[in-house]
Amino acid sequence: MKKSDLYREYARVIDMCEGTGLEQFDCMKYMGCIYRDHNGSRNPSFDRPASEFSFALAIVEGKPVFEGDVLYFDGTCVAADIFVHRATADCIVDQKGDCWSIDKLHWTPPKPKTITVTIPYDAAKEFSVQTFWNNQFIAIQNAINEAMK
Repeated sequence: MKKSDLYREYARVIDMCEGTGLEQFDCMKYMGCIYRDHNGSRNPSFDRPASEFSFALAIVEGKPVFEGDVLYFDGTCVAADIFVHRATADCIVDQKGDCWSIDKLHWTPPKPKTITVTIPYDAAKEFSVQTFWNNQFIAIQNAINEAMK
C-alpha cells in the first residue's frame, strides 16, 4: 500500500462512519491499536510505513469490523462463525470467499435453541432406553480404564 492509498482508505472510512455515531478514528488502527489510543492524538499522520495502519472494513451493530475479527451469522437454520477477510458494500467475505449479509451478522454468538419433545410414557421403552445408555456408559468407562493401564 502506498501513502496515497492510506489517504484514500481514510476518506472511505470517513464516509463509512458518517451518521453512525462513530468517528473515523474509531475505524482506524495503528500497529493493532485504535489510532487515538496509540499516540493520544486525534490527527492522523501517515508518516509511518503503510503496513502499520489498518482500516475498518464495515460497521456491524455500531462497531467497526477489522480484518481478522470474528462475527456470527444467525440465519434461519444456520449459525456460523465468520472470520472476516474483506468486505463489499453489503456483505462480509470470509477466508473461503463466502459472502455473508452484513445485516444478519452479530458480535455475539446466537443463543442455543432448546427444543422440548414430549414422548408418551411407556415404562418398558424407558427401561430399554435406560439399559442401552447404561451399557454405553459402561463400555466407555471400560475403554478408559483399559487405556489407563
